[in-house]
Amino acid sequence: MAEHYPPEYLEFVRLFNEGKYAESHRVLHDIWSENRSNYFYKALIQMAGAHQHWQEQSYYWAADLFRGAAQLLSAYAPRHGGLDINELVRTLQTCADVADAQRNDRQGAYKLPPVKLTV
Repeated sequence: MAEHYPPEYLEFVRLFNEGKYAESHRVLHDIWSENRSNYFYKALIQMAGAHQHWQEQSYYWAADLFRGAAQLLSAYAPRHGGLDINELVRTLQTCADVADAQRNDRQGAYKLPPVKLTV
């Protein structure tokens, strides 16, 4: 039986995968605001924010948000919302390490590992 997800969540996934991090953040923020104890949505919002900070070269905040998202998501392992949480957490931890490395070596050319959400 196929799982049904809120349309806001599916729109978040679509926008995030298109690299529209600010837009993905906004679409999920309203539904999260109705239930702030939903740490899964909070983690996804932080993940989108981390990617946005990375794009803006705000590496300290990117690393902080990547780690925060990974920590929140780990409570949902191994799978939640159709996502492989264990893999996502590992990737976000690597993203945090890369953001720290870039912050400490501004002349370096570091790249984040790809994060593609598949529901």
